[in-house]
This record gives sequence, C-alpha cells and structure tokens, in this order.
Amino acid sequence: MLDKLVIPDPDPIPLPAPFWLLKVLLLLTFFLHVVPMNFLLGGGFITAVSDFLGRKRNDQNYLSLANSMGQMLPVIVAATITLGIAPLLFIQVLYGQFFYTSSVLMAVPWISVILILIIAYYGLYYYAFRWQQLQGKRLAVIWISALLFMLISFIYTNNLVLMLTPQKWMEMYQTSKLGMHLNLSDPTVIPRWLHFLVASFAVAGLLVVIHGLIRMKSDASYGRFAVKYGAGWFIIATVAQFAVGVWFLVSLPNDVMMLFLGANGLATTLLVVGIFFALLGIVLLLLATVAQKPKVPAIFGMASIIVTIISMIIMRDIVRSAYLAKTGVNVASYPVSLPVSIFVLFVLFLVIAVGLVLVMLIRLRRGARVSQPA
Repeated sequence: MLDKLVIPDPDPIPLPAPFWLLKVLLLLTFFLHVVPMNFLLGGGFITAVSDFLGRKRNDQNYLSLANSMGQMLPVIVAATITLGIAPLLFIQVLYGQFFYTSSVLMAVPWISVILILIIAYYGLYYYAFRWQQLQGKRLAVIWISALLFMLISFIYTNNLVLMLTPQKWMEMYQTSKLGMHLNLSDPTVIPRWLHFLVASFAVAGLLVVIHGLIRMKSDASYGRFAVKYGAGWFIIATVAQFAVGVWFLVSLPNDVMMLFLGANGLATTLLVVGIFFALLGIVLLLLATVAQKPKVPAIFGMASIIVTIISMIIMRDIVRSAYLAKTGVNVASYPVSLPVSIFVLFVLFLVIAVGLVLVMLIRLRRGARVSQPA
C-alpha cells in the first residue's frame, strides 16, 4: 500500500529556488533538450533508411540526404548532451529521492548508458568522416549507432517510469541487490517509449524538411525531394503517433488517464490542443509537398508542431505529478533558500550554452554548403 511506502528523505539542503520557478525551468530546459534529442533519435534512423534506399535504388538523392544527415548528427549529439544537463539536474533537485532510488535499482543498465553513448557517438563520427572509404560497410555503422541511441532512450524511459512507482522498489531490491533491474513489468513503459520514439521520427522528418528548404536555393530538384521526403516521414509518423498515444493513454492508471478525459481542465485542454495542432501540422506539411513555394506552409506546419511539443511536455509533467502525489510527498512544501549569485550564474551559463549550440548549427549549415556528397 502507498501509505506504507518507505521513501528516502529529501536532500536536507533547501531548494535553491521556489518550487514553481524550478518547475518552469525544468519544462523550459527539457524543451530545449527534447528538440535536438528528437533530431538525433529519429535522424539516425532516417539516415540509415535513406542510405539503404539510396544504395538499393541507386538514387543519388537518397545518398546525398544520408550524407548530409550524417554530417549533422555528430553536432546534434553535442547539442543534445549539452542541453540535457540542465533538465536532468532539475529532476534531481526536485525529485532526487525518487530518481536516485530508481537509478540505484537499475544501476548497471543506467551506468551502461555512458559506454553505449560513447560507442554510438563514435559510430556517427566514423560514418560522417569515412563516408567514401566505408562504402557498403557504412550501412552497418549507421544502423548500429541508430539502434544504440534507441537503446539509450529505452533505458531512460525505464528509469523515469520506475521513479514514479516506489511501491515496486522494495520487492525489486529484495529480489536482487545487484542493480540489474529494468522496469519491463510496468504496462506503461513500452507504450511510453514508443510514444517518444515515433514522435522522434516525425520531428526528425521536420529536420529533413528544413534541410530541403535550405538546399532549394542552390539545388531546387534535390531541395524539393528533401522537403517531400521529410514531410512524408513527419506525416506517417504523426498518424502512427495517434494510435501509439491512445495505447499510452489507456495504459496509465485510471485516475491519471481520466485527468486527460475531463477530470482536469488543464490536462484535457492540453490534450485537445496537442491533437489539434498535430492535425494542423499534417495538413500544412501536405500542402508543402505540393506547393510551388513550400516554405510558408512548411514553416507554419513546424510552428504548429512546436505547440504540440510544448503541450506534450506539460502533459508529461502532469502525469509525473499525478503519480508522485499518491506517495504523499509534497515537493512544493520543501524549504527554499535562494542563492542569488548562483542562480544568476546558472542563467548566464544556460544562455551561453544555448548560444554555443546556435553557433554550431550556423557553422554546420555553412559547412554543408561547401561540402558536396560523394
């Protein structure tokens, strides 16, 4: 029973800022992290598929796209990691006693993320800088990297769900103290992971669309191909996402699910907003595939998806809060001590980090104009 749970005490150090501010910063920094993370997760898969199709069909458009995406991915990994530090720290500050406990229970797979990341990251560099030399072997390289990044996302999903279900902790620990656990028995893990994975294909499709819009200035034929190809990935993945989203919704505990079906006004509104703007994005990207000038509908379609992403991020937080509310732990009641100088430094370094990522992306774009796929 939840009232008999043994949950570690929170950190005795007061919260470094008011709860509401930490929550806003968690959601903001997670948004900054989730966009490049989707580019990476879905982009690796799209690159692998494009390279395969290019070789199979002897189609230079697919090969050029795979080459260009391969050049982008190492930079996107750097952006993903850099922008992922802040939300992970906010999770630890707000929900440390939950996150640390679940991390200890699955210590071995959790720490293995570092090794998996190194191998996958190296594979992307190898693919990007040994494109010509690898020839047919590069398919194996990019597929391995893409699948390893998917594995990392699966491990993260396990941990972030396990931290919400402390009623499982003691039984897991008593079963084995070796830290080898995953959370596969939870009915929400697989649909939650797929909900995130399928979304990454859609968002990465938008990256291909952006690439196509840029390349249309110098190569109209290839640019239009990339716009249509990326829009196709987005549309198919978004349609599939509706089915996966329903699966994820019904897998939630009934009281949590009902929050999005009328029991909570904000949660229900966010669900409707997310669905509406996802459908609007599909329509606009469809228009972009047939328009003589696809830039305008494509940009408005991407803006619609940004609204959907923001809605989903807030809904994700509502789910987490609903789970943790059952434990009786009220993080909002924790004492607060605001060290102004440290907070100012955090904001400063966050702005610098975002600025550096933008500089990397600008330089990547300039480099893409110079380099020509083989």
